[in-house]
Amino acid sequence: MKTLRLLLFLLTLGLVSCTPKVQVVTLHSPNVILQDKAFVYETDSLRLQFNFQGENGVVRMDIYNKLEVPLYIDWKRSAFIKDTEKFDYWVDEASFQGEYSGTSANRYRWYSYQGGSFSGTLRKEDRIAFIPPKTKLVQAKFVVAPGKAWRFSKEPTAVEQIEVPIVATQVKKQSLVRYEFSEANSPLKFRNYLTLSTDAQFRTEFHIDTPFYASKVENVDGRYLFGSAYSASDLNTPTAINHLPASYQEQNKFLLKIPVD
Repeated sequence: MKTLRLLLFLLTLGLVSCTPKVQVVTLHSPNVILQDKAFVYETDSLRLQFNFQGENGVVRMDIYNKLEVPLYIDWKRSAFIKDTEKFDYWVDEASFQGEYSGTSANRYRWYSYQGGSFSGTLRKEDRIAFIPPKTKLVQAKFVVAPGKAWRFSKEPTAVEQIEVPIVATQVKKQSLVRYEFSEANSPLKFRNYLTLSTDAQFRTEFHIDTPFYASKVENVDGRYLFGSAYSASDLNTPTAINHLPASYQEQNKFLLKIPVD
């Protein structure tokens, strides 16, 4: 019995020590607002919804055309801008995807031959996107924070004691460390710039510029968010967000891994 208790204790200790912590990053924007947990920019012409949930903050855009006429997006004159660096949605190049099939054989021990064929598709993305009336276009191309979590030299804004489930029937008090930022001192600032029109020749051209910055960063044990069965793979599971505590389900939040020292 003592041996069994010791094994259970060591197992629990191992789970505590090797379970990675995560950073929860909350984004803010002066012109994109939260509506029922969705991050939304809306005009008379369109509804633009951003979703950054998951690991590293993939920029998922849903662009819904509210008009009775088509909308057009010029991807060449649209960009994702991080700090002052521009990343293009469209470049004038094509990609080739294909596969090789063939056979190989040995004739005697000193000679071999190989033959086969290669086939595939040459694909080039459209520079102009066409959105019919009352239709949604989905775009996901960039990541706002590639890599691991940030380390801050400043003192945290707050440290909160929370209950973390260690195993199904056991919880432990741990610290949730919170940092808050203004736009001026934020560790992350970026913009999304779109060029649109209601005609294919762009005579009615207009622009949407949506800036964002990290307003809050929280360091927390991953089990506080996902439960005692948490693993690092949960970070990048789109449906996992539905199992988070209600205050972490907004689409203006994403997660970063904290390296284990």
